[in-house]
Amino acid sequence: MISQAPAREETLTGAPPRPLELGLLFAAAAAVSGLVMLKGMQPNDEGLMLQGAARIAGGEVPYRDFWWFYPPGQPYLLAGLWEVFGPSLLTWRIVRVLVNAAVALLVYMLARRAAPRGFALAAAAVPAVAMATPTGPHPYPVALALALGCLLVIDRSPVFAGVLIGLCALWRIEFAAYLGLGVALGYLIRPGDGGARAAGTFALAGVVSGAALFAPVVIPAGLGPSWDLLIRYPIEDFSDYQSLPFPRIYGGGFDFGSLSAARDTIGSVLSFQVPLLLMLDLAAVLAVFGLRFRRENWQLVPLAVFGVGMAHYLITRPDAFHVAPLAVTLAAPSAWILADAWRRLAPAARSGLRAAPGRIKLSLIPVPVIALTMGWLVLDGVQRWERQLESRMVPIELAVADGARELETYNCSLPGADPVQVCTLDDLESTVRHIRSRVPEGEPIYVGTQRSDLVTSGAPVLYVLSGRPSATRYDIAAPGVVTSAPVQREIISDLERRGLPLVVRWTASITAAPEPNRAGRSTGVRLLDSFFDRRYRRSARFGPYVVLERR
Repeated sequence: MISQAPAREETLTGAPPRPLELGLLFAAAAAVSGLVMLKGMQPNDEGLMLQGAARIAGGEVPYRDFWWFYPPGQPYLLAGLWEVFGPSLLTWRIVRVLVNAAVALLVYMLARRAAPRGFALAAAAVPAVAMATPTGPHPYPVALALALGCLLVIDRSPVFAGVLIGLCALWRIEFAAYLGLGVALGYLIRPGDGGARAAGTFALAGVVSGAALFAPVVIPAGLGPSWDLLIRYPIEDFSDYQSLPFPRIYGGGFDFGSLSAARDTIGSVLSFQVPLLLMLDLAAVLAVFGLRFRRENWQLVPLAVFGVGMAHYLITRPDAFHVAPLAVTLAAPSAWILADAWRRLAPAARSGLRAAPGRIKLSLIPVPVIALTMGWLVLDGVQRWERQLESRMVPIELAVADGARELETYNCSLPGADPVQVCTLDDLESTVRHIRSRVPEGEPIYVGTQRSDLVTSGAPVLYVLSGRPSATRYDIAAPGVVTSAPVQREIISDLERRGLPLVVRWTASITAAPEPNRAGRSTGVRLLDSFFDRRYRRSARFGPYVVLERR
């Protein structure tokens, strides 16, 4: 696919993947994720997705009945599981395992188009370990699977590719937008007649399918609120409140005094440098694409544009939860480039390389960066997966946990805090049991944080674990939203209207972290704090969970 050799060398060396081969790969990738799927619970991310699913299962509509800025695909998928299996922390984990395995399989199939089995397996190893941990009910894995499916069918069916783009938008709008632009450009560049027609067919299929999928939600919610939360908020506000500085060179401590300390140090270095290496890898892949590009290789255009889009996704918040999309996107083209370099640098081919055009020789210069990054990603994913596998977690003793596990004690304080604030699983379980004993089924509660003027994380998982609905439409502790005066007045009004229901404040210091963005700065709005002081009294405390009841 990227070779400048005769056409016969542009096809895959060897037979296409067989069903047994694909089945074994899927099973292996599923096993990697499955071995750690029960470990760890995220009070914020897991809680907000499952609480959104609970609302939808109860007949509510996002953007109208509750504040929500994600596309509707993931919460509606989880709501369907909620309807069939009931409240559970297990069902989304099973779905995530299957989707992770599907992504690894699709990367392998894409890599096999221009790389032999060994290189394609190396490419598949990247998503297999990179997506296994950290895990969560995030929408991007499904979006990635649909995007990869689109890349696999663009040369056969513009209509099917467009439908997959429409589906992708239901999970991540920006993923669909970047890939849709890339595919349309690829069709226009494609040699021969029919490129413009294919681009038009693809665009029409994508727009029609996307509109049909969004309509059942956007129509009842209204175009204005839907646009504001799906388009305006992510573009204008999200990066201001959620962006983090891009990590460059590791500046943490180095401790090689023991085997365990050395292992932790190496793991920290590996993970810290992943974003930078991915950006270098993207530049290297794009350089090779550019040096070897011919119109016959038009399929590279969608990958290049999508890669740039995933780089933007990473740069917005370069943490462990945002590296996987770019790593997955670069896996298959990295395998193509490495396989091509292997063939050209083989002893039998070196005479041909000496006679090759200069730009072909230049395209081999970035190869070490690509090889280093692929190896680094696999090593980092393996060490993170191994740590998670070895972590000593215990089952969460609550009905809806269904086998999910968590550490008995964990640090929930800000980095460098002295003394360190420790949270315990027992505190969480006791809080949930207290809520269930004090609040009748069907009656609402409100879950707040340490401060109302500065919020960086919340604990909406308490709604899910207790089985009690929210007293307001704000489940997500979104900085800039729940820290604003109009929203705090609305929350106060809702609490007054509902007779001052029970309130739980998660007072862990990580809920008010001084992040280097607008979320980490106080808005000065403490209306909700003052309201709690006037109208509520503390009735119980379980570690960082403070229970308030009306005076």
